[in-house]
Amino acid sequence: MLSESEDLQQEDNWFEGIKPRARRKYAKRPMKGRARELSAEEGNATVAEIFPNQAALRLDGVPGRVLCGYRMSTLAFNGTSRERSPVCVGDRVRAEARVIVGRCIRRNALVRSAPNARNPLLHAVAANLDALVVVAAACEPDFTPGIVDRFLVAASAQNIPAILCINKADLLVAGADKPWLRYAAAGVALVEASAMQEDGAEALARLVRGKAAAFCGHSGVGKTSLLRRLLGDAALGRIGELSAATGMGKHTTTGAVMLPGPEGSSWIDTPGIMNFTLVGVDRAGLLQHFPELQEASARCAEGCLHDAEPDCALLGLPRHRSYREILAVLKDSLPPPDQSDDER
Repeated sequence: MLSESEDLQQEDNWFEGIKPRARRKYAKRPMKGRARELSAEEGNATVAEIFPNQAALRLDGVPGRVLCGYRMSTLAFNGTSRERSPVCVGDRVRAEARVIVGRCIRRNALVRSAPNARNPLLHAVAANLDALVVVAAACEPDFTPGIVDRFLVAASAQNIPAILCINKADLLVAGADKPWLRYAAAGVALVEASAMQEDGAEALARLVRGKAAAFCGHSGVGKTSLLRRLLGDAALGRIGELSAATGMGKHTTTGAVMLPGPEGSSWIDTPGIMNFTLVGVDRAGLLQHFPELQEASARCAEGCLHDAEPDCALLGLPRHRSYREILAVLKDSLPPPDQSDDER
């Protein structure tokens, strides 16, 4: 049987797209919720980084970080007991004597599915966000709209304002196609930047200054490099080079970490991922997260699924392909989030 640290590392490897080692044959049953979530006023710290059975906290009014322990049995919350960890980066918590004794109610959370065939688990990447910065590369690796749209849908479902940052804009050749311009037409805040130059970095900084913002995207697109440009080398650790074989990054960020920025900013660097499985969105509710498609759907016949119907008004629109790809993997309806296996 794997130790807890080995099990958590395998989850992180999956999150980064690394082929995991063999997992335990039988997964543990998710713990039933017992704890009471605290009000915002009861919190005295913010989670900055997660480790097995421990978390680095930023205590209110205290400089630096403090390492505090926690127990799953103490922090198994009603409605969230299926999460891999009871706390995530960005959570407001209450700590006493170097122990996390309670978690405050979240304003929102960026959540993905973690692999567990018998008892599906959720992985909260970050919580209590004022903005989600979706970072994509103009090239090296090529721009991929599928992962961008999944992040944008996840942000929309949690009412998190989203910013699409196109990094490595300095590598574009004159006259190159810019498929990301379609997102500005869809009402998404758009910034072209370069982590190697000043281009766009200040524009991005203005959008996230003073906010709690998570930086997400594929590995190798330059999330950590952008944060280094914004915060300086001293704030960050090693940044990996691109793999010559795949064009993707070498996975130097192994877990989300909160970095203090200017004017009270809390900027979260997250691991690069290969895929992002949506949570909390079903087929019936997907269209509302594509506002330009929803507007066009008014011209469709009643009962149109906006999938492959020949008379669908969405056919040919820029993000319709992403919509159909996401629709194909979503369920018709969502089960109540707090039911255990015994209650289903």
